[in-house]
Parts: sequence; C-alpha cells; structure tokens
Amino acid sequence: MDKKKWKQAKKAYKKAKHRAIRPWKGMSIFSAIFAVVFIAVFVICSTFDNTLAAFNGGTFWKLENEDADAQYFTSDFDKVEDNVAYGTDLCQRVEAEGAALLMNENDALPLKEGAKVSTFSNSSVNIVYGGTGSGNIDASSADTWKDALESAGFSVNKKLWDFYESGDGAEYASDRGGTVTTAGATTSEVPWKVYTDDVKKSVEKYGDAALVMISRVGGEGADATYDKSNYLTLDDNEKDMLSNLAQMKKDGQIKKVVLLINSANALQVDFLKDNTYDIDAVLWIGDVGISGINAVAEILAGKVNPSGSLVDTYCYDNYSSPAMANFTPVQYEGYEEGVIPDSADTYMIYQEGIYVGYKYYETRYEDGIMQTGSAGDYVYGDNVAFPFGYGLSYTTFDYSNYSLSYDEANHQYHAKVTVTNTGKVAGKETVQLYVQSPYTTYDVENKVEKASVSLVGFDKTQELEPGESQELEMVVDGADIASYDAYGAETYILDAGTYYFTAATDAHNAVNNILAAKGYSAENGMDGQGNAALVGSWNNPTLDTTTYAVSANGTEITNQLSDSDLNLYEGTEQNVTYLSRSDWEGTWPTDTVKIALTDQLIEDLQLVQYDASDYDEVEMPTMGAAQELTLYDMIGLDYEDPQWDALLDQLTFDEMVSLIGDSFHWTMPVESVQAPGSRDENGPQGLTASLFNADSAKMAATAFTSEDVMAATFNRDLMTEIGKVIGNDCLSANVAILYGPGNNIHRSPYGGRNFEYYSEDGFLSGEMSLYEVAAIESKGVHVVMKHFALNDCEQDRLGLGVWLPEQAAREIYLKAFQAPIEEGNGGGVMVAYTRWGAIWSGGNKGLMTGILRNEWGSQGLTITDNVLTKYVNGVDGLMAGGISTFDAMLPYITNQLPEYENDPVVVSAMREACHHDLYAIANSVAMNGVGENTLVKAVELKLVRIVRIVMIVFILLFVVSLLLFIKKKKEFKKSQAYADFQEAKKARKQK
Repeated sequence: MDKKKWKQAKKAYKKAKHRAIRPWKGMSIFSAIFAVVFIAVFVICSTFDNTLAAFNGGTFWKLENEDADAQYFTSDFDKVEDNVAYGTDLCQRVEAEGAALLMNENDALPLKEGAKVSTFSNSSVNIVYGGTGSGNIDASSADTWKDALESAGFSVNKKLWDFYESGDGAEYASDRGGTVTTAGATTSEVPWKVYTDDVKKSVEKYGDAALVMISRVGGEGADATYDKSNYLTLDDNEKDMLSNLAQMKKDGQIKKVVLLINSANALQVDFLKDNTYDIDAVLWIGDVGISGINAVAEILAGKVNPSGSLVDTYCYDNYSSPAMANFTPVQYEGYEEGVIPDSADTYMIYQEGIYVGYKYYETRYEDGIMQTGSAGDYVYGDNVAFPFGYGLSYTTFDYSNYSLSYDEANHQYHAKVTVTNTGKVAGKETVQLYVQSPYTTYDVENKVEKASVSLVGFDKTQELEPGESQELEMVVDGADIASYDAYGAETYILDAGTYYFTAATDAHNAVNNILAAKGYSAENGMDGQGNAALVGSWNNPTLDTTTYAVSANGTEITNQLSDSDLNLYEGTEQNVTYLSRSDWEGTWPTDTVKIALTDQLIEDLQLVQYDASDYDEVEMPTMGAAQELTLYDMIGLDYEDPQWDALLDQLTFDEMVSLIGDSFHWTMPVESVQAPGSRDENGPQGLTASLFNADSAKMAATAFTSEDVMAATFNRDLMTEIGKVIGNDCLSANVAILYGPGNNIHRSPYGGRNFEYYSEDGFLSGEMSLYEVAAIESKGVHVVMKHFALNDCEQDRLGLGVWLPEQAAREIYLKAFQAPIEEGNGGGVMVAYTRWGAIWSGGNKGLMTGILRNEWGSQGLTITDNVLTKYVNGVDGLMAGGISTFDAMLPYITNQLPEYENDPVVVSAMREACHHDLYAIANSVAMNGVGENTLVKAVELKLVRIVRIVMIVFILLFVVSLLLFIKKKKEFKKSQAYADFQEAKKARKQK
C-alpha cells in the first residue's frame, strides 16, 4: 500500500474512533476526577459538619408536629431588639459601676461642663473592647471614644483625633483582632517626632485636659510578653508622649493630664510611684464592651460617680509577685522524644501556694509590721501601688456602728455596718468584709498556710445622697473561713484561736484595721492608721477538724488531689518547698525546681491511662431496647429517678458515641429517645456572635465588658441582670449550652485570658459568677464554666502539667467554680487542657468525681475544651466520671470509643455520661417546641447533603461514562472504519 492511501486510512480510522469513543473516554476521566474530589470533600464535610454548621448555619435535626405551646423557657423581652437595647444599657451601667478611680489629685475629676479635651495615644482611636480568641466579641457598632466624649458634652480636638485615625499617626495602630493569638502582643505608640507642629499647636485650644488612653489586649493562645520585654509597662514612645504632655502642662498649654487604663491585665504603674509625668488622675476602665466607653465619658463629666473596686493588686513592679518565679513552663529532665508524648513534656509549679495577689502582699506586710516570719526588709509601698479592692469616689464615706455576731446553729457570722455619705455629691460605696484566721503552731507543723486577710463578704450601698446613711449586713458562711489541711487532718479545719472580721475599703485597709485592733501603730511601721472600731472577733476554743469535713450535700471531704502535689505524689521522691509565711525569705521561690522523669512519672504521662484490669467485672448494660419513653417524659424528673434507667436502655452504642464524642458547638440528636440536639456557643463576655456568626441576624447579643470589670462592680444585682441578658440572648439564638463564664484566676498579671476571668481572688470570682450563672440557668441555658481548672496561663496549655498543694487548689483555683455549682444551679464545667501533675484534668478522678460530682453535687453536662490533641481522650475522661461530652472538632473520640464496644466497664461509663447529657438537655431550652406528640428526626446538614448528592452524581456519571466507553469501544471494533484500518495495516506490513 502506498503511503498516501495509508495516511488516508489512518486518518479515517482516528476520526471514526474519536467520534465513537472520545466523548465517553473524556467524560469518564472528567467524572472520575470530580468524583474523587467530591469524595474527599464529602469526607471532610462529614468529619467537620459541626464546624461547618457553626460557621455557615444549618442544623442536625428537625421537629415533626412541633408543639408551639411547649415553651418551657420564654424570653423576658417581646423582641430581640428590646433585649439588645436593654443589654447595651446594662453594659454601660456595668462599666459605670466597675471602672475604678485610682488617683484624683486636687479633685482633678470630674472635668468642668463642656471642657475642651485632647485625646492622646493611638489607643484612643483603637480601644480594646474585649479580648481575642474564642471569647472574641463583636464591637463593630460601638461608639468611638470621640463619640462618647461628645455625647457627654465635651469638645474634642478633631485635628488630633484625625491625626491618629487617618493621618500620620494611623500607621502605628496595632492589630487587635483575631481568633487565637500566636505571640504576645506588642505596643505601637506613635513616636513624638511624628506629631506635626500643627497637631501640637491644636492642643492648646483643647487644653482643659489631655486624656491619655493606655490600652493592652489579651487573648487565647499566648500570654502577655514578660520575658524578653514587658508588655505591661509603658513603652518608650508612651513615656516620651507623657513626658511631652508634662512639659505642655508646665508651659500652660494643658491644665490636667488624665490617664485611662484600658486593659484587663494589670498595668505595671511604676511611673506613678513618684508621679514622673505629673498625672492628675488615673481611671482603670478594663475592656469596655459594646457601650462601656460611654460610661467612662460620663464619669469624666461627673454625670456618674465612679464606684468600682480593683479586682487585682496593682503594682509598681509586676515581677514582685511570687507567682512570676514559676510562670515559665519547664521541660522535664530526661525528656527525649518518644519517651513521653510531646504534649506532656512541660510543667509549672505553683510554688507560691495560696499566696496569690493580695494574699501575698498583705500577709508579708503584716508579718513585717509584727516582725514575724522572717519578712526581711520587705517594704509594702515599694511593691504595691493600689491594693485589691481599691477605688476612689467623688465623694467621701464614713463607716460606723460596726457589729459582729455568730449564729452557732447555722455556722454563720453576721457583720453589720452603717455607711454615711460625708461628701458633697451622691455616690455608691462598696464595703468589703475580710477575715483573719489565726496562724498557729499546728499550722506551721502541718504546712497549713494562712493569708493575713481573706475576702469573705461584701455589699454595696444604694446611691446615697450627701448626709444619707445605709446599714449593710454581710453574712459569712463558716465554710468560707475554714482552711484546707492537706498534710494533717486531710480536710477543712478551723484552728483554735481568735478570728478577726473587719469591714474595710480594700485589702490593705483591712490589714491596718486588724493591726490597729491588735495594738500596732505607725510606730511599728504601719503606713495607715487603721480603725479598730471596724474589727470584730470570734474565738474558737479548740481545733475543729470535723464541722467542715462534710460537704453541703453530705459527702465526706478529704484529699482528692495528692497526685498533683510533688510532696505527696508517689511517683517521685522529689520534693518542693512551697512559699510559707513561717519563713518568707527561706521559702521564697528562686530557681524552678527541676523534676526528673521516673518510671512511674513516665507511665502516668502516657496518653491513655485506662486499664481494664483495674476494674471489677460488670455486666454489659442494655442497649437498643424498644422505645417506651422519650426525653419529653423526663422533663423535671430528678437525676436519680428510676425512669432514667429505662430511658437509657433504649440508647444504641452508636448513638452514645455520637452524643458523647461528636459535639463541637453542637449536641447531637438521639432518635431512640427522641432527644433534640442543641446549639452550643461561647460566652465569657456575653454570647459570642462575632466568631461563629452563621446566624448573625438571630444571634444579636450584648458584648459586655470584660469579666474583671463585672467583678469590680461588687454588685450582685448587676451580675444577675448580666446573666438575665445573656440567658435571653441564648434563647433568641436557640443556644442551649453556653461555654462560659470564665472562672480561672488572675494568678499573674500576664495571663493571656485574664479578660475572660473575674479576679485574682477565688471568693470574689465565685460569688460574682454565682449570680450570673444562676440567672443564665434560669432561662434554660446550661452553663459550662471554663476552664476547669488551672488554665491560668496560655503557655503550653495543650498538656501543661501543673503541680501545686491541695490547699491552694481548693482555696484559690477551685473556689471560683464551687459556689456557682453548689449554690447557683450551675451544673457543669468545661475542662481545661492542663494536667494536674501528670494527669489530664478531665481524666483526674479525684477532681472530676471526688470533688465535682460527689462533693459539689454537679449532675449536669460537663464538656472538654476543643479536642485538638489525642491526650484529651475519651476513655480516660469517661472513666474519671466527670466528662460527659467531648467538644471535638477532630474525630479522635468517635474513632477511639468504638474500640471499647465490647468492654462493659467503658460502655457503662458511656451510659452514665449520656445520662448527664440527656438530663441537661431535658431541662434546657433545647426542649422548647417538643411536646408529647412531637417527633425528633435526625437530618443531615444541608451543605453535607448537597455535597453528597454532587458526589453521587459524579460517581454515577463516571460509572455510566465508563460503561458507555467500554460499549462504544466494542461497537467500534465491529465498524467498517475499524475493519478498513486493520486491512490497511495488514497490507502495509506485507509490503
């Protein structure tokens, strides 16, 4: 065959082949690629459906025959807008009562009506409304500082404002947004050289006051920088700005300099010790929330008289805190990769014990005055600028008619005091009640530590007109003056001796009152007179180790946390010296104690601690029984009601896995018991609508001040109102589980999430939280307070081991959670990532079962923090008896639990966890709309369903295309074109 004919035959063959086969081959390849892609997308979407629903909306169940009359919890407001309006007003009231006036030289504040003011620092146009991270709030609609000042009647220097907002100063604005911080924030004040002459000249026309805003922000994921630099001190540009303002004041261009501290982290105020910059007034405002800045302006204008009291000790040197000696995670000696998990390689020792915040500073001060405890050359005034509880007013108050009585039958102490407004303007006054317990030989021998004073009560007057008086009564429960004896009686004790109770303005005033009552004076070195008339005493004749050895619900109280104390942990012979007032200088923490890995410690640090051989054999619980009861039938029943057993028998194993382990921001529905799911969300400063804003229109919620400002109000009624608003916000957004409030402790000023936590004091934190939590729970919203416990810093938080004595654990860190659970109907907690010693918080039986469930009587849903690491594992959490739900973005738990399907011990624990979960849901707003005849149907998330359909379409398209491709290929081989080509090819070969 000649070449031309061969080419013609070949061309005809290819053309016919392409026409017959190519479309189906191409379609097969195309559909195969997209099928693979959508299979992967479907797997991802199915795995992270909770996350998708949180961000993009949707739900996992629907109600058939929904009962509109079945509204077990209803809003206090007719419209969402009414709730938001009330919340916005409330936030302003909280700031008005929480902002603390720290300095007011020559009555610099309030400013005169219509004063012309200049707002200094880039923070003035970049206010911290709240912290970053999971508690991030949406303050995009909040008034600016300029708006607030003008609304209060001030004239604001627009040229200076524009300089910061859009002029040359704008480039120095710091970025304060974000979800999780990865490094400590940095300051970024405008250098003075950037200010133009025109801007500087504008100040003189607005020189009634220079208002200087100093802001610091905190957030999830990182603590404030304290090692390479000190984020909580003034930076060089801030110092330069204040220095130049001092000169402008000296030159007569400015009349007053007012400093506003916009930070939930206690600023180091060394510059105020000698008033280096001639500052006239200082007002701490914290993080101001959606409307708090308006209250700040009204305080400056005198329309509001400040009545806030500090919830942290403000220092000239933040590093003077003993906690700072052990604020950096340390790696275990002997650590090598593979020996223990990476998440377990660091630890921190709370070597200061109970001496956190004022409990250190005030105790060492008193011991210095009394010349006891080797206090050394400690000078209180060199360390403390403003004590815990401190706050000035525009008026003055006098305390009189103090009395103390003991109610022996109820083990309560009643303190009464009359407060009189002796000034010229109306105002409110917070009265704080402190107790001093005797520090005895028994305490020294058994290592029981006693703070000089401890807050045990408080109350706040109504607004008193000049000359008006009000009697306040504060009732102290005897349990609040007991001390925990971990090494002797191993329970709470009351020492023999004299107990002093004093009504005071702050913690330092309290110590001076008691010193005065003991006969000390300025001759002994006291820096204040004190008032012995404001001190009452009660004598306990003998050491009492039994009265408070039983909890409120009748459970024996004894050591539960020995394994987190190196001195009691049997896995090492290493000991630690905790700070003791018996020898301040000799026990002061210097070098961090080095902990070497031992065989036992290595074993205890492994990922999963569960060993079936440690448990007695039990019968496999019933699963999948015929439906006889629904969750509707359980509404209002006691947790111990026998009907729960029948209901739980209906659960299948797969349902239990889903309910327990697949709960990132959702609780899954359970069809076998007709349980609806629930929407769960964050809320330390109010319901978080800014981070997970899929339903932002429905989730309009009040962004409150930071929790420390709430606590600084010392106003229980306001806390109730805050809880009421948050509860109603959750109702309108169909949120049944609230991740908040935050109840950890300001152990150090540098804690990244101090804005989420109330205070350095466990009693104040617990008391304020009690009222907020009770009000939220009353709206059918189940509160899980976070982070239980010891999440007092953000460094290495995914697994950091914390070692501490049980006395400190119970009196400081757990006390903040105790009252809301025992008294405020708070049923649950969110468990911290931290370890107690070697054991993860959620896997610690002493903590979760011994204390939370047994002593405190918690029966509700208790969740983990987001499961981002395998050591937060399902089986250990379940076997510790506390965890009922795993807030798991990743599928670690749903992958792990099926491994134990045939283990009756684990399955029984799963059943009990589901009991807690369903009990919480049955008594929550999640049941609204569920009536006797309502059916709960589990549904696939809409987005996942769409992806599934598209995936199936492409799989089917691929199969059809492939089959047609094969068919067409076979048909083509029978065609004339194929035969002609084969003949031509044969002829070409023969040639």
